Amino acid sequence: MTPMKEASPPVSAMATPTNSSGNLVDEFEEAFQHCLNVLTKEEAVPTSDKDEIKVEVEQTTLRFIDLARQMEAFFLQKRFLLSALKPEMNVKEDISELRLELARKEELLKRHYEKIAVWQNLLADLQSYSKSPAQGSATPGGITDGRR
Repeated sequence: MTPMKEASPPVSAMATPTNSSGNLVDEFEEAFQHCLNVLTKEEAVPTSDKDEIKVEVEQTTLRFIDLARQMEAFFLQKRFLLSALKPEMNVKEDISELRLELARKEELLKRHYEKIAVWQNLLADLQSYSKSPAQGSATPGGITDGRR
């Protein structure tokens, strides 16, 4: 089974529970569509028993989850095979991830330094403002009482 996406079947064919082609991605997409159809179908038949609906929802959801697990297992197998056959690809991937993380952290440091500069400027302005009225020894009301 390959996870390659083939031409999508028509919507009516996607509602069927299994795909005869055996393509895991197509089956997964089909199961997803079926889940959506079950969850969003109109109440065309008002006599539907709630238990029947619940059972159908559970069955379609379980199928979808099962296919998701199969796809995950397939990709994990391929990744393991790739890491065994070409370990240098893992190293290259790790290096690129570390470079991205380093760039992200450098950007974060840059933003922190910018914020520090803003706060230092505000603090310097506040300190210079608090010193200037004390030098003039006059309050805004014109009365001085010796207190700050």
